[in-house]
Amino acid sequence: MEAKAGSVDYIRLLRRVAIQRWRLILAGFLAVVVPTIVVVKFSTETLYEASATLFLLQERSDAAFLRDFASSEGNALYAVLLRIRSLAQAVIEAVPKESRDELTKRVLFSDYLLMIMNSIRRYTGGEVIVYSPTELAMRELQEARTSFSVSKDGTVTITTLAFSPRVAVDLANTYVEVLLSRSSSFSRQQARGTRALLENLWGQAKASQSEAEDAWRKFQAKAGGTLKLPEESRLELTALANLESQIADLQVNRDIAENKLAYLKGDKKKPGGFTPVIDPSMQALRERLAQLEAKLAALTERYTDQHPSVQNARAEIKEAQDQLATAREPQQAPKPGGVQTPLKPIETAHLSKQMAALDVEIVSLQAKEDTLQERANRLRRSLSAMGAREQEYSGLLRSVMTQTRLADSLSEKLTTARLNEQGQIRSIHVIDLANLPRQPSPRQPMKLLLFGLVGGLGLGVGAATLREYMTQIVETEQEVIHATGLPVLGSIPIAERPERIIKGSQEELPVLFGGGDAFHSLPADACRAIRTALDCQNLNRPLKTLLITSPGAHEGKSTVLLNLGRAFLESDRQLLIIDADLRRPALHKALGVPNEVGLADVLRGGTVWPEAFRGIAPGLDFMPAGTKRPNPSRLLSSKHMTTLLQEARDRADLVLIDAPPVLAVADCMPLCRQVDGVILVIRFGSTRRRSLQRAKDQLQKVGAHVVGVVINGLSRRETRHYYAEYTHYVGIKTRKRKGSKPK
Repeated sequence: MEAKAGSVDYIRLLRRVAIQRWRLILAGFLAVVVPTIVVVKFSTETLYEASATLFLLQERSDAAFLRDFASSEGNALYAVLLRIRSLAQAVIEAVPKESRDELTKRVLFSDYLLMIMNSIRRYTGGEVIVYSPTELAMRELQEARTSFSVSKDGTVTITTLAFSPRVAVDLANTYVEVLLSRSSSFSRQQARGTRALLENLWGQAKASQSEAEDAWRKFQAKAGGTLKLPEESRLELTALANLESQIADLQVNRDIAENKLAYLKGDKKKPGGFTPVIDPSMQALRERLAQLEAKLAALTERYTDQHPSVQNARAEIKEAQDQLATAREPQQAPKPGGVQTPLKPIETAHLSKQMAALDVEIVSLQAKEDTLQERANRLRRSLSAMGAREQEYSGLLRSVMTQTRLADSLSEKLTTARLNEQGQIRSIHVIDLANLPRQPSPRQPMKLLLFGLVGGLGLGVGAATLREYMTQIVETEQEVIHATGLPVLGSIPIAERPERIIKGSQEELPVLFGGGDAFHSLPADACRAIRTALDCQNLNRPLKTLLITSPGAHEGKSTVLLNLGRAFLESDRQLLIIDADLRRPALHKALGVPNEVGLADVLRGGTVWPEAFRGIAPGLDFMPAGTKRPNPSRLLSSKHMTTLLQEARDRADLVLIDAPPVLAVADCMPLCRQVDGVILVIRFGSTRRRSLQRAKDQLQKVGAHVVGVVINGLSRRETRHYYAEYTHYVGIKTRKRKGSKPK
């Protein structure tokens, strides 16, 4: 599969990764998987899983086409509604204290992005983000502890995880309770009633705000401007305005709670306010709750919310509220909207719990309001010492500030109420509540193992792919052309080495293709094709001297030279082979010639021309490297070498010179300028793109004429791709020779 110039053949890249880099893939895989297994085995805490099943019912009032819509796109909407923040907040508020404590103290979710951003903020001196315990519990519940599955038929499965079986059950069943509270028709009517009440209160607040602003402007016009109060009086005025705003907000919240409670009891909220029936058995709990609210108000005047005394007071208030709600729940008799039909047991239990919670909320709000009223009265008495004009001024200013804040607060509450009204879920039927799990959940360990397997495989494959991509091995002719702009003379398939060479030598020696019966082997024919390409490429200026080199060692340049020489010898030419690799000569070993006298001795001037040559075959003479000398580069760049090359041209039709690698040493550089052409040999799957480019640049710097590139050691897979027709043709001839019937 040939890639276009400049592009990456990703299939070839992945194949090289699998073949060449499997050890790196295995190392990366084990580097992640082994620690993951150790963590899962010895460090993972036991988790329990609980599940509750619900069914989303279709409304009877829905038209047929709406029911079809609700069963498809509608379910996707409910899948989103199940994950909204307000639902999680309601679950956190309703879940038992033990379960809420686990969500804040034993967390599974870690916000690493927030950790990094906070570290940056600390380093730069910025303000870090810190979540409250309630916010932490909500994030933990949504991100790590709860999952929802909504099927097409409307079945909803709520699955929760916890370190305790009881907490897992509490979380799942609390979700069911909250969903029931939001899904019933009573809840939707209650939401509409709350929204209508807030619209009425907001309209009244806006009217009161306009009246207060008109009175304030008239006073300014009459007084000729703004009065300047003493600093102490001004501070007291601001504090009193804040208290009155808080009192007004508490009154609104109490009105909302009283309106909800009145609806659930089947009564209508009276304009004069709601007066709960006082049960003597509950009076002590109510009084204790009021005392604790007063205590908390006193503490907040002196300390911040993070002070231990304030936190302890809040904990005592929460405990008192839970006790009062537990005591009030059995005494409730829900009749939402004055309904006469009997309720289901689960609806009765849920509404009774909601009514008890509203009752406690009203008591707490009333206690807070009474405490703030006492503080406000003290400030009013302090401000009464001012003159009549100053008192009128302060009263009008407080009224403007209080009404403005109240209108803004009611506007926000009204927006929230409208969203809640629109976000009510349709009717839900409980199929199965969560039960205590009998054994730990395998989900978390399996999840960690899966992440480890995927992460290890991803790390190994990623590292191996990056390493292979950065290496940029050259394989195809198109890659060679794109890297160098040089023509590819041919590609030589990998050849089997003779057994005697493998066993009898410790180093890799050049191989002569096509020995014995395999004279017409594919590698030998590939060399003949290279010979033809050279002849056709240089018709006008025949090449008399050819230097064979490579970017690095072990590319197969000596093997290519031997077999290319044999191909030229077959065309009845007088051939001379010179081994100019004076550092690591190898041709004499492949040809079975002693290396006693050779090129180095000729260049030193101690040997005459005929003595340095060895007659290998008719028409073929060979000059070995000769005795090793301490400075080969000096010898090859001497005048004697120039004279020797000129005499070789005169005595032979073609001179082939085996030179050292271009990037390894600089020995061949002086020769490259004196020969007619240079052939670069690279090895398939081994030579790097960068090495090939550097070798070509080095040769061009000295003015060498690089006639082309030969790809040596083509793999069997690529051989089948490049020489498919050759293999098919030779295979047919072989079968005919064995007696097959001709076509």
